[in-house]
Amino acid sequence: MTTDALSATAPVWRRQLRGQTSSAVAIVAALLTILGAWQLAVVIGNRIPSPAQTADSLVSEAALGELWHNLAISMNRFALGLVLALVVGAAVGVWMGLSRWADLAFSDLNAAALAIPAVIWALLTTMWFGFGWLTPVVTVFLSGLPFVIVNIAKATRAVPADLVLMARAFGVPRRNVLRHIVAPAVAGSTVAAVRFAIMSAWNGLLLAEWFGATSGVGWRSRYWYDANQLDGFFAWVLVFIVVLVVADLLVLGPIERRVTRWRNN
Repeated sequence: MTTDALSATAPVWRRQLRGQTSSAVAIVAALLTILGAWQLAVVIGNRIPSPAQTADSLVSEAALGELWHNLAISMNRFALGLVLALVVGAAVGVWMGLSRWADLAFSDLNAAALAIPAVIWALLTTMWFGFGWLTPVVTVFLSGLPFVIVNIAKATRAVPADLVLMARAFGVPRRNVLRHIVAPAVAGSTVAAVRFAIMSAWNGLLLAEWFGATSGVGWRSRYWYDANQLDGFFAWVLVFIVVLVVADLLVLGPIERRVTRWRNN
């Protein structure tokens, strides 16, 4: 019996190891491709800083205390705006998925919001709130909110209506219906909603700090851009990209696999 159990679990272990190895190889290959293309652009172009120059600028920023200080400010703004977008977006999305009237009232408005690029939200919030912490936070909120709503609403509509009606017929409280029927059904789509929201909101944060802030990653990027120092500008753009990629690979990817693991069983 023990031998059978070991033989049954061994292929699973091997598949997981192969999957992790393939992912690591893919990441290394992608990094080498990016670095190779970057170095080629340095050779061809006249003013493109090399990876070494960019790394030196990043080290200098860290030595001055600018790197971690501005990154922490941006992350705090981003976290606040994203949490607000997730809470409000989940509530509105579930409401739209369960109520035909709410769907009619908000679907067109949300579609219009999806069509608005993050740069427009950044410019509008700068004109509305001026320079300060509120401009990037509201930009993150407005940039991510439509993506959360549309994904949650779509997943909620996919919940079997007969199951919800049966629960209500047996007197199950609405809170329990949302918790035990709707929430598990929208879990996978929630991760997708978070991914889309993060991508859009992170871009919105950079633009909002570029136009309407005196601190943060976006502001520091503009500082070096206005100084015509492309190595410093590239260094902060690299920070911006790395944070987004790391969040997707190390945080959202494992969460999505955990939430949707039942599909593979």
